[in-house]
Amino acid sequence: MPLGLSLFTNNVLPSFIIIGVGYLLERRIKVDKRTLSRLAIYVLTPCLVFSSIVNSQVDSAQFGRITAYVIVYTLVMISLGYLVGRALGWSNQAIKALMLSIAFTNSGNMGLSVILFTFGQDGFALGATFFVATNLTANTLAAFIAAHGRGSLGTTLLQVLKLPGIYAFALALIVRSLGQPPLVVMRPISLIAQAQIPVMLMMLGVQLSQTQLASRLRDVSIGVILRLVGGAAVAFMLVPLFGLTGLARQVSIAQSSTPAAVSSALMAIEFGATPDYVASVIFFSTLFSSVTLSVLLALLVG
Repeated sequence: MPLGLSLFTNNVLPSFIIIGVGYLLERRIKVDKRTLSRLAIYVLTPCLVFSSIVNSQVDSAQFGRITAYVIVYTLVMISLGYLVGRALGWSNQAIKALMLSIAFTNSGNMGLSVILFTFGQDGFALGATFFVATNLTANTLAAFIAAHGRGSLGTTLLQVLKLPGIYAFALALIVRSLGQPPLVVMRPISLIAQAQIPVMLMMLGVQLSQTQLASRLRDVSIGVILRLVGGAAVAFMLVPLFGLTGLARQVSIAQSSTPAAVSSALMAIEFGATPDYVASVIFFSTLFSSVTLSVLLALLVG
């Protein structure tokens, strides 16, 4: 089977099926998307972050390099979104939506499956580290962008600090340094964590069912191009600066080139930051990533 078709069948199509379930649920029974997004933000994501860090097989030095890269990469993409939005004369609200759409990657359900398929278990361990780091930025930078403008700077920071993801990250680092927690602690956390990705995808389907995908198509296409093409270009330029070579380099570039993060839609819904636009970019960037990722992976492994 050709690589592109295989990627679509094994990695993209399953995600779209789950998105479709959420879409149909909303059409049929009118799901409360705010409750669903809060379940993901306040319960499922912290459990996934905690279990991923505690169970990670990546050494501390490599973990630190990948985390530093993700933070800088995200800041660069945020700046790119701001500059493009300003150059196009977009409103502040539209620029916020663009930054949310292009700066945060779907390194979880999309990225991890692609990494495992392409680079095997060693690559998957590095990809999981990247995913944990993106959750850190989603619970800080994405939340700040989405909440900004709803009050004073202090109010915005307070809203960010109320999110549990950053505390799950810090606690997991402490626990990891002390040793593996008992099974009675880890098993329920890991079980809850497994629900995060499908719930987030169904939430995206719920949001899409309320979104007119044809509206602002030109603006959405800008977000999609910046996420898939611009994101890959920035990754190629940044990875050498963090000493990421070999498999770590390949994985970091691939993860940086995945579609827009579903977590961005969660933050957009939670803080009212133009969720329709964000959901549209997520949908179309996920669709077209089957092509862009196939080309990128051919370059990386060729």
